[in-house]
Amino acid sequence: MSQSKYKIALVGEMLSRGGAEKVQSLLSKYFVAAGIEVHHIIFIDEVTYDFAGTLFTLAQYKTTKNKLFNKWLMLKAFRTYVKAQHFDFIIDFRAKHNYLQEFVIARFVYTTPYTMSIRSSNLRYHFPKRTFLAKQIFKNCYGFVTVSKAVEGNVSKIFANSKVETIYNPVDISEIERLTAEEISTPDSYIFGIGRMKNDVKQFHHLIKAYEGSEARKHHIKLLLMGDGEDKKNLKALVAQKNLEEDVLFHPFAPNPFPYYKKALFTALTSKYEGFPNVLIESLASGTPVVSYDCTSGPNEIIQHGTNGLLVNNQDIDAMKKAINSFVMDAALYEVCKANAKESAERFNPENILKDWLRFLKIEI
Repeated sequence: MSQSKYKIALVGEMLSRGGAEKVQSLLSKYFVAAGIEVHHIIFIDEVTYDFAGTLFTLAQYKTTKNKLFNKWLMLKAFRTYVKAQHFDFIIDFRAKHNYLQEFVIARFVYTTPYTMSIRSSNLRYHFPKRTFLAKQIFKNCYGFVTVSKAVEGNVSKIFANSKVETIYNPVDISEIERLTAEEISTPDSYIFGIGRMKNDVKQFHHLIKAYEGSEARKHHIKLLLMGDGEDKKNLKALVAQKNLEEDVLFHPFAPNPFPYYKKALFTALTSKYEGFPNVLIESLASGTPVVSYDCTSGPNEIIQHGTNGLLVNNQDIDAMKKAINSFVMDAALYEVCKANAKESAERFNPENILKDWLRFLKIEI
């Protein structure tokens, strides 16, 4: 086998559970297929997504000593690995919470061109509140790749003289078609909600309240919520309070959610904010239409209202209920959106997204 011309490091929290992690995993397969050597550097030793390339887990350097000492050990190992591998590019998919740590990483670990993947419209997940500090930390950044045009606009305001560009998340329709074939047990008819039940970002309580008085419940269509996290206890309490235990079902995170997308009547999203919700494109790629708040950001760059799904007034529970009713009661509208679902996801196929990344990094294959 001939030696790869380029070597890239993909840096993430883990390779499990989240949308950023899923994108990192999927992109690695296409980078490798294009002849690029890929190394995953992760902080948490949790891997459930398929990936390509070499895995380097910083968690192996943790000890029983205090957190500060552990951080120092991990950062030292991180720097040593990056220095030894001589990467051409580094792409960082992580959210940023400790800005002193990020300053150290950006200045002393990333000694080769690095790109920040900005995954959320809530820029506090990526940058300190003071733009002066953000500019100081990331002054040597090669560029910023955002997941939506809305996020791109906000990042460009901070880094006006930097390279900022939107590259959408990829979705592998052929792989999803294979994964949807898995046999699962579900209700005969249900609305699907999926995501981390943490920090109330996904606002599943909005979906529960919209479902409560909807035609879906009256027609014995269930609401199936998949995910785990600290909010799950409160969500179950809300369901019990409203006497919806027979109608609202909870399912733990599943490594393969695609059969659940496939069998759902439609997928609903009621998030407080997003970056570029994989939930919507994965549902569409599974052939299932979507209903979503028009939240910041992403849904209005994915959904063509009345063609592949329904866009709902942002944070309007009553409007969400009416949208649910529309899909339940208006068969013609529903069938149009269902018929267009899979085709509307084609523009996010990984080959197109890979080309965008190669162009951004100025890599010629």
